[in-house]
Amino acid sequence: MGLISEEDRKYLKEEFKNNLKREVKLLYFQQEESASEYSEQTKELLEELASLSNNLSLELESCDNAEKMKSEELTLCPSIKVKSERKGFVNFYGVPAGHEFISLVEAIKDMGSDNLSLPDEVIKDLKEIKERIDIKVFITHGCPYCPGAVRNAHQFSLANEKIKGSMVDANYFGELSMKHRVSSVPHIIINDRNGFMGNLPPSLFLDKVKEALK
Repeated sequence: MGLISEEDRKYLKEEFKNNLKREVKLLYFQQEESASEYSEQTKELLEELASLSNNLSLELESCDNAEKMKSEELTLCPSIKVKSERKGFVNFYGVPAGHEFISLVEAIKDMGSDNLSLPDEVIKDLKEIKERIDIKVFITHGCPYCPGAVRNAHQFSLANEKIKGSMVDANYFGELSMKHRVSSVPHIIINDRNGFMGNLPPSLFLDKVKEALK
Protein backbone atom coordinates (compact mmCIF):
# COMPACT_ATOMS: atom_id res chain seq x y z
CA MET A 1 0.00 0.00 0.00
CA GLY A 2 1.34 3.41 -0.95
CA LEU A 3 1.76 6.48 1.21
CA ILE A 4 -0.90 8.38 -0.77
CA SER A 5 -4.43 7.05 -0.42
CA GLU A 6 -6.39 6.04 -3.51
CA GLU A 7 -8.83 8.89 -2.93
CA ASP A 8 -6.01 11.42 -2.73
CA ARG A 9 -4.33 9.91 -5.79
CA LYS A 10 -7.48 10.48 -7.85
CA TYR A 11 -7.76 14.06 -6.58
CA LEU A 12 -4.10 14.85 -7.26
CA LYS A 13 -4.22 13.32 -10.74
CA GLU A 14 -7.07 15.65 -11.62
CA GLU A 15 -5.34 18.65 -10.05
CA PHE A 16 -2.12 17.98 -11.95
CA LYS A 17 -4.03 17.34 -15.18
CA ASN A 18 -5.73 20.73 -14.88
CA ASN A 19 -2.73 22.74 -13.67
CA LEU A 20 0.50 21.32 -15.07
CA LYS A 21 0.93 23.05 -18.42
CA ARG A 22 4.69 22.44 -18.50
CA GLU A 23 7.12 19.83 -17.21
CA VAL A 24 7.95 20.00 -13.50
CA LYS A 25 10.90 18.25 -11.87
CA LEU A 26 11.25 17.29 -8.22
CA LEU A 27 14.98 17.42 -7.48
CA TYR A 28 15.60 15.43 -4.29
CA PHE A 29 18.98 15.57 -2.56
CA GLN A 30 19.13 12.71 -0.07
CA GLN A 31 21.64 11.52 2.49
CA GLU A 32 22.58 8.15 1.02
CA GLU A 33 25.24 7.15 3.55
CA SER A 34 22.82 7.47 6.45
CA ALA A 35 19.84 6.05 4.58
CA SER A 36 17.01 5.94 7.04
CA GLU A 37 13.31 5.26 7.13
CA TYR A 38 12.95 9.05 6.94
CA SER A 39 14.76 9.36 3.61
CA GLU A 40 13.29 6.17 2.16
CA GLN A 41 9.74 7.29 2.92
CA THR A 42 10.47 10.67 1.37
CA LYS A 43 11.75 8.98 -1.77
CA GLU A 44 8.68 6.74 -1.90
CA LEU A 45 6.35 9.73 -1.45
CA LEU A 46 8.04 11.64 -4.28
CA GLU A 47 7.99 8.60 -6.56
CA GLU A 48 4.26 8.22 -5.96
CA LEU A 49 3.69 11.89 -6.73
CA ALA A 50 5.78 11.74 -9.90
CA SER A 51 3.70 8.80 -11.12
CA LEU A 52 0.52 10.88 -11.09
CA SER A 53 1.33 13.06 -14.10
CA ASN A 54 3.32 12.78 -17.32
CA ASN A 55 4.42 16.37 -16.68
CA LEU A 56 5.96 15.50 -13.31
CA SER A 57 9.30 13.74 -12.82
CA LEU A 58 11.75 12.94 -10.04
CA GLU A 59 15.54 13.30 -10.10
CA LEU A 60 17.58 11.83 -7.26
CA GLU A 61 20.86 13.36 -6.14
CA SER A 62 23.21 12.80 -3.22
CA CYS A 63 23.96 15.31 -0.48
CA ASP A 64 27.60 14.39 -1.10
CA ASN A 65 27.43 16.04 -4.53
CA ALA A 66 28.63 19.42 -3.27
CA GLU A 67 29.11 20.84 -6.76
CA LYS A 68 25.55 20.04 -7.78
CA MET A 69 24.15 21.47 -4.55
CA LYS A 70 26.14 24.65 -5.07
CA SER A 71 24.87 24.99 -8.62
CA GLU A 72 21.31 24.72 -7.28
CA GLU A 73 22.12 27.31 -4.54
CA LEU A 74 21.18 24.83 -1.80
CA THR A 75 22.76 25.10 1.65
CA LEU A 76 21.00 22.33 3.61
CA CYS A 77 20.31 18.66 2.98
CA PRO A 78 18.02 16.78 2.56
CA SER A 79 16.30 19.12 0.14
CA ILE A 80 13.47 18.97 -2.40
CA LYS A 81 13.64 21.66 -5.05
CA VAL A 82 10.66 22.11 -7.37
CA LYS A 83 11.85 23.16 -10.83
CA SER A 84 10.46 23.99 -14.26
CA GLU A 85 11.05 26.50 -17.04
CA ARG A 86 9.33 29.03 -14.82
CA LYS A 87 11.78 31.23 -12.92
CA GLY A 88 11.76 31.05 -9.14
CA PHE A 89 13.44 29.31 -6.20
CA VAL A 90 10.86 26.99 -4.64
CA ASN A 91 12.44 24.63 -2.14
CA PHE A 92 11.86 22.38 0.88
CA TYR A 93 14.62 21.61 3.40
CA GLY A 94 13.48 18.40 5.04
CA VAL A 95 10.25 16.52 4.37
CA PRO A 96 7.05 18.44 3.54
CA ALA A 97 4.92 15.99 5.52
CA GLY A 98 1.80 16.58 7.61
CA HIS A 99 0.24 19.95 6.82
CA GLU A 100 3.23 20.78 4.62
CA PHE A 101 2.20 18.20 2.03
CA ILE A 102 -0.27 20.88 0.92
CA SER A 103 2.66 23.26 0.35
CA LEU A 104 4.40 20.71 -1.86
CA VAL A 105 1.31 20.11 -3.99
CA GLU A 106 0.71 23.85 -4.39
CA ALA A 107 4.37 24.39 -5.30
CA ILE A 108 4.15 21.73 -8.01
CA LYS A 109 0.99 23.31 -9.42
CA ASP A 110 2.55 26.78 -9.35
CA MET A 111 5.73 25.71 -11.16
CA GLY A 112 3.65 23.90 -13.76
CA SER A 113 1.43 26.88 -14.48
CA ASP A 114 1.53 30.68 -14.52
CA ASN A 115 -0.44 31.00 -11.31
CA LEU A 116 0.49 33.83 -8.96
CA SER A 117 -2.14 34.24 -6.26
CA LEU A 118 -0.86 37.49 -4.78
CA PRO A 119 -2.58 40.91 -4.68
CA ASP A 120 -1.59 43.17 -7.58
CA GLU A 121 -0.04 45.77 -5.29
CA VAL A 122 2.14 43.12 -3.64
CA ILE A 123 3.32 41.83 -7.01
CA LYS A 124 4.16 45.39 -8.05
CA ASP A 125 6.19 46.00 -4.87
CA LEU A 126 7.98 42.66 -5.19
CA LYS A 127 9.04 43.37 -8.77
CA GLU A 128 10.72 46.58 -7.60
CA ILE A 129 13.05 44.73 -5.21
CA LYS A 130 16.62 44.77 -6.55
CA GLU A 131 18.54 43.02 -3.76
CA ARG A 132 18.79 39.29 -3.21
CA ILE A 133 16.58 37.96 -0.43
CA ASP A 134 16.65 34.50 1.14
CA ILE A 135 13.45 33.60 2.98
CA LYS A 136 13.49 30.50 5.19
CA VAL A 137 10.22 29.50 6.85
CA PHE A 138 10.76 27.20 9.84
CA ILE A 139 7.85 24.81 10.30
CA THR A 140 6.70 21.71 12.15
CA HIS A 141 4.55 19.06 10.50
CA GLY A 142 1.69 19.55 12.95
CA CYS A 143 1.43 23.32 12.44
CA PRO A 144 -1.77 24.25 10.54
CA TYR A 145 -0.63 27.86 10.03
CA CYS A 146 2.77 27.11 8.50
CA PRO A 147 1.68 26.26 4.93
CA GLY A 148 0.39 29.82 4.49
CA ALA A 149 3.79 31.28 5.37
CA VAL A 150 5.60 28.78 3.15
CA ARG A 151 3.24 29.64 0.31
CA ASN A 152 4.01 33.34 0.71
CA ALA A 153 7.76 32.68 0.49
CA HIS A 154 7.39 30.53 -2.61
CA GLN A 155 5.00 32.94 -4.32
CA PHE A 156 7.34 35.86 -3.59
CA SER A 157 10.08 33.98 -5.43
CA LEU A 158 7.81 33.44 -8.43
CA ALA A 159 7.11 37.18 -8.50
CA ASN A 160 10.81 38.10 -8.30
CA GLU A 161 13.59 35.61 -9.08
CA LYS A 162 15.99 37.50 -6.79
CA ILE A 163 14.01 36.06 -3.88
CA LYS A 164 14.59 32.50 -2.64
CA GLY A 165 11.78 30.76 -0.76
CA SER A 166 12.41 27.65 1.36
CA MET A 167 10.55 25.62 3.95
CA VAL A 168 12.78 24.38 6.79
CA ASP A 169 11.77 21.45 9.02
CA ALA A 170 12.54 22.94 12.45
CA ASN A 171 12.75 19.55 14.17
CA TYR A 172 15.05 17.92 11.61
CA PHE A 173 17.37 20.91 11.51
CA GLY A 174 17.42 21.31 15.29
CA GLU A 175 20.79 23.05 15.57
CA LEU A 176 19.81 25.65 13.00
CA SER A 177 16.51 26.19 14.82
CA MET A 178 18.41 26.79 18.06
CA LYS A 179 20.79 29.18 16.30
CA HIS A 180 17.86 31.28 15.11
CA ARG A 181 16.00 30.88 18.43
CA VAL A 182 12.99 29.24 16.85
CA SER A 183 10.54 28.66 19.69
CA SER A 184 7.25 28.75 17.78
CA VAL A 185 6.27 28.33 14.16
CA PRO A 186 5.99 29.56 11.53
CA HIS A 187 9.25 31.42 12.20
CA ILE A 188 10.60 33.30 9.21
CA ILE A 189 14.31 34.12 8.84
CA ILE A 190 15.48 36.67 6.27
CA ASN A 191 19.00 36.38 4.82
CA ASP A 192 19.98 34.12 7.73
CA ARG A 193 19.78 37.05 10.15
CA ASN A 194 16.63 38.86 11.16
CA GLY A 195 13.15 37.44 11.17
CA PHE A 196 9.58 37.46 12.39
CA MET A 197 6.83 35.02 13.32
CA GLY A 198 3.36 34.15 12.18
CA ASN A 199 1.24 33.37 9.15
CA LEU A 200 0.49 36.81 7.75
CA PRO A 201 -1.43 38.06 4.71
CA PRO A 202 0.93 38.67 1.76
CA SER A 203 0.98 42.46 2.17
CA LEU A 204 1.92 42.26 5.87
CA PHE A 205 4.37 39.43 5.16
CA LEU A 206 6.13 41.69 2.64
CA ASP A 207 6.20 44.56 5.14
CA LYS A 208 7.88 42.30 7.67
CA VAL A 209 10.42 41.12 5.11
CA LYS A 210 11.31 44.74 4.32
CA GLU A 211 11.64 45.53 8.03
CA ALA A 212 13.98 42.59 8.54
CA LEU A 213 16.23 43.88 5.76
CA LYS A 214 16.83 47.22 7.48
